Amino acid sequence: MIGLAQRTVVICIALVALSACTSDGTLWEEYSEAGISAYSEGDYEAAEAHFASALEVSERSGKVDERLATSLNNLATAYTALGRHGGSEALFNRALAIRENLFGRKSPIVATTLSNLGETYRILGRYDDAETALLRSLVIREQALGRDHPKVAMTLNNLTALYRNQDRLEEALDAAERVLTIRRASLAPDHPLIANSLNNLASVHRSMGHADMAESEYRQALTIREKSLGPDHPDVAVTLNNLAVLAQSGGQVKQAEIMLKRALDIQQRALPDDHPDIAVTLRNYAAVLRATGRGTDAMFLERQADQIEGG
Repeated sequence: MIGLAQRTVVICIALVALSACTSDGTLWEEYSEAGISAYSEGDYEAAEAHFASALEVSERSGKVDERLATSLNNLATAYTALGRHGGSEALFNRALAIRENLFGRKSPIVATTLSNLGETYRILGRYDDAETALLRSLVIREQALGRDHPKVAMTLNNLTALYRNQDRLEEALDAAERVLTIRRASLAPDHPLIANSLNNLASVHRSMGHADMAESEYRQALTIREKSLGPDHPDVAVTLNNLAVLAQSGGQVKQAEIMLKRALDIQQRALPDDHPDIAVTLRNYAAVLRATGRGTDAMFLERQADQIEGG
């Protein structure tokens, strides 16, 4: 069965003040704010539409400025949430080039784009490129902001997922524990980013064979997400899937099925039909069905997963 990493890419608000008397500026702000609101609610398709409109306004101005870079970053973030990683890579690279030209290669805003790009490379399996981008982001942020700044935790969180993918589990554990320490010192206990940190720390512990620790951390993450995001948010489904993987590996097949059924229901209502996370949950659900002698039902779910993954 397959766990889901908690992806962390960052939506940015423009650093350049926009004149309230500029109609395009006001329109851009409206689209951007609507996109941020939709994204926070887990409505990634609506966020994509709003961010695409904001990008159109930015490009219509003809200016290569921070507003354009922000529009590119935010649309790429929506693409990432929707599983369209090839599209997000191109947009993040455009944003990176603009920001390096505007602010210099060592600016913290450049580090934000590098962190987002590094996470995209990880998802695409380009681990060397991912590590290069993420380590560069980390150095910039630590030097500019200090080692314990919350934005440092953003990059460390993405490094955690990368190191776990590479089976560099001790490095992943160090990074994950550092992320949680930083966030607990700066955020409320029920902040969604605390849940994000707990989810990824649990995934590292699961990979290391520490099932009890992983279960405790996943359950803490689930409680926070249900409270802060609502019971039907896609991030809730991520943690449910991961808890189900842990339960199935421990022989708790019935509990795994209950959680996977709920996760799949959330994803099918909240995500596009071709989202890769749905394919992961379908395959995990199929594995549980096979383990309980329901091979025909499992094959039906596997065919659905094949259709998603085959594009």
